Formats: sequence, structure tokens, C-alpha cells
Amino acid sequence: MFTKHFARMVSRTELTNSDVELFLDIVQSVVSTKLITAYDEDNQEVNIEVISYTDEDDDGDLYVYEIVLAEEIDAEEGDDISQQLFDEFDDIEFTFEASIEL
Repeated sequence: MFTKHFARMVSRTELTNSDVELFLDIVQSVVSTKLITAYDEDNQEVNIEVISYTDEDDDGDLYVYEIVLAEEIDAEEGDDISQQLFDEFDDIEFTFEASIEL
């Protein structure tokens, strides 16, 4: 079984660029040591990015914002991230998800 480690925000509302940056900032503030570090061909560290894509369900379009992590988020970290997200994005309906087994 494979476990994909991530922090994911899913909404029916498309986020602005500044909202996506805020999402990344919140995750980084809680689990900075669990973020994947990427390097380019010159071994220079490159920015961690938020992967964004769309999906859909029976109720319509979904906007997905995902940060791939090196390790699983524990329950306390997940609760901390969730609380900060709900505080900052109180006008947007969304779900927060973390690592799953595939």
C-alpha cells in the first residue's frame, strides 16, 4: 500500500492567487519541516508550489489546492492547520484533507 502525504484544500469557489499563497503560508507555519524540498538541475533549491486542479462531483465543479509533503501530518498539526484555515477563510466553504493510503 502507498501513502500519499499532502495538505489539500477543496472548495467550490476558485481561490485568488493571494488566497493560495495564504494557504501555503498557513501550512508552512505549522509543518515547515514536512514540506518537500525540491532542487533544479544546478542543485539550487526551488520554491515549494501549490498544485491546483479542478475536479467535479454530482454537485458541480471543485477547485483543489494541494501541497505535497514528505511526511504525514499528525492529528494535532492537522487540527492547527484546519483551525487557521477556517479562521482565515470564514467566507468560503471548503474541506481540508491530509494524507491518504492508495
